[in-house]
Amino acid sequence: MTYLRPLSRQTVTEEALERVKAYILSGKLKEGDQLPTEIQLSKMLGISRNTVREVFIRLQAQGFVEIRRGKGVFLADRSKFYQKVFIDWFHANNVKIQQLLEVRLALEPVTAQIAAGNITDEEIRELEEIHERFKQAIEKGDAEEAVANDERFHLKIFEASRNEMLLFFYNSLTPSLREYRMKVFSPPAQPYIAIPAHEKILDALRARDAARAHQAMLAHIEETKADVIGIARSIESQQRSD
Repeated sequence: MTYLRPLSRQTVTEEALERVKAYILSGKLKEGDQLPTEIQLSKMLGISRNTVREVFIRLQAQGFVEIRRGKGVFLADRSKFYQKVFIDWFHANNVKIQQLLEVRLALEPVTAQIAAGNITDEEIRELEEIHERFKQAIEKGDAEEAVANDERFHLKIFEASRNEMLLFFYNSLTPSLREYRMKVFSPPAQPYIAIPAHEKILDALRARDAARAHQAMLAHIEETKADVIGIARSIESQQRSD
């Protein structure tokens, strides 16, 4: 158990937490498996039982483990945790999500349409590079990197429109969009659907086809909207059946 070797120095809870989390994510355990006990982990890591107890509590809050009183600590079903986080976010922000998508539908297809007539070859190359990094992030499951490159992709299109007012409105949405993007690029959402959508937008911009750019962007936002609502309904249906 290389992940659970004794720590080389006195550690804080954070270091112990990361060590145990790395062990969990190593694939050596499967859902329902029991983790070492407080006493065992205390000896393995060279830390107090109180620190181990705090690590377990934090891992449970993050959805990694389930603490069963009198029985021990077991690896949790992460999919249910992701679903809970998603549905809690959806219900807490339902109106905000709807309004955000309405604004995107109003701004972004028109912006893509205008950008098709103004975009330079250099900006096309930049979009292609951004999209490649976006694909790599999705394939690796790196939500933060996917969000960063999705932001860059859409921002570049606003910049290519040469319309300062549209760019101003988009930049004002960025903080709200970042939270939204983190959810749609993390489980249980389906971030890979954005890859072909971005490619269609890129194709239209390469062709300087304004009508096709408008339609591709419109379809992209409508698809993400349907994905978010569909996932929420699916989780709710599953919860009712459980």
